Amino acid sequence: MDALIRQILDNPQLVKVAHTLALALILLVLARMARSFAARQGRPVAETPHAIKYAAMLVFVIGLVIIWFEGLSPVFAALTIVAAALTIVSKEFILNFLGSFVIFWRELFAIGDRVQVGDNSGDVIAKGVLYFTLLESGGCGTTGHSTGKLVKVPNAQVLTLPVVNHTRGAGYLWNELRLTLTPASDWQRARTILLDAAEGYRESQAMDLEKIRAAFERRSVYFREMSPRVYVTVASGGIRLTLRYLCRTRLMRESEDFITTRFLAHLTPGEMELAAMQVE
Repeated sequence: MDALIRQILDNPQLVKVAHTLALALILLVLARMARSFAARQGRPVAETPHAIKYAAMLVFVIGLVIIWFEGLSPVFAALTIVAAALTIVSKEFILNFLGSFVIFWRELFAIGDRVQVGDNSGDVIAKGVLYFTLLESGGCGTTGHSTGKLVKVPNAQVLTLPVVNHTRGAGYLWNELRLTLTPASDWQRARTILLDAAEGYRESQAMDLEKIRAAFERRSVYFREMSPRVYVTVASGGIRLTLRYLCRTRLMRESEDFITTRFLAHLTPGEMELAAMQVE
């Protein structure tokens, strides 16, 4: 047995293999400990495996270089040449890789967040080194419902385009519903009906405005009024009522349906009518 151990120790290649296996085992144990610690600290469960995986991969690669090349000096020269070639030949690859660091370490969005990056809008279902994946949904001002399409978005886009996160604020957003009445309509009564419908929607969703306000303020976002409000303006063809109210991020269309159907039920010919042309 001693002879076998001595023979293994005298073989540099076997020693390097043993060191590699030991490094992999240590990183595996540390990764599991890190996931357990992150869970206890309340970190996003969907985010933790990705951050730990990429950190472990980076440490493992550096460890392999040290073990097999006996130091970093001979590798740095080769890496410098390779990096220069990649920068010239594949700038997009480098930018996508850098974008992944911005996404993970600046916490631009988490798995499950609804975001819009450029023309792409949807729910984040995966994050990677080069791309992140969205379950496409209608953008703001449209249905907001999922289309069922998966969109692979290059990470580099977060470096040059605005990243709109519809989830991080408080899970709610301000939506506006516009209705135009004929000039002869009783706009004051219509305004009251819209406000009552908005209040009915808030109650149906059990929305606590003070809790929502506190959630916004934790993000240093402050609103003077949290209750629904109707603004009246004169528009082409009649009087426009604009209802501004809070709704859940993913329930914008449902909220509009709830309020609009209740408003339409009160329309009366000659007293309160919608104008023939609606200007969105």
